[in-house]
Amino acid sequence: MGIISSLLGGKDPYNNWPKSYDSYRSDMAKAAGVGVARVRCHRNTWAYLEESVPRDIESTIIGPDRGPGTAFRPPAEDEISSDQDGMVTVPLSGTTLAAVLSWCRNVQPDPVNSPWTAVDRSIARRVGSAISQALLNVVPSNGQDGPTAVIYLDDRITARDSAA
Repeated sequence: MGIISSLLGGKDPYNNWPKSYDSYRSDMAKAAGVGVARVRCHRNTWAYLEESVPRDIESTIIGPDRGPGTAFRPPAEDEISSDQDGMVTVPLSGTTLAAVLSWCRNVQPDPVNSPWTAVDRSIARRVGSAISQALLNVVPSNGQDGPTAVIYLDDRITARDSAA
C-alpha cells in the first residue's frame, strides 16, 4: 500500500477517477480559476504530459462540445526548476491545469477504439486524480496572496512494499 493509500485509510484514490461527470465539470471550473499551481513530478512524467496533452482542444473532444482553443500552454524551460534526483517543479496556469485535467478524462473512455493505451489511461487517471485531490483545497483568493499549491506526482515505494 502506498503513502497516499495509507493516508486515505487504505483506499486507492486513482481507481475510480473521475467519480462522475459532474465532479469532473466542477474540477474543471476550479482548475480554470487557479492563478498558478505547481506540479512536482519526475522530468519524464512532465515530458510525457508535454508531448501527450494537445495544444488544440479540438483534437481531444468529439461531439457538440467541440470548439477551438489552445488552453495547454506549457511554461518556458527557464520557469521549470529541476533537482538532481530528476524531479521537476512546473508552474501551470489555471487554463493549462484545466487542459491537462481535460486530457486526463478524455483518454479514459472507449479502450477498444481509442488510440490511447492502457498505460496512457493509467497515467492520465493518476494525474487527473492528483489534480482533483488538490482542487479540494481551492478557495477564492479575494485578492489575498498566499502560498502556491503544489500537486505532487511522487508516490513512493516503501522498503516493506518492495521485493528483495
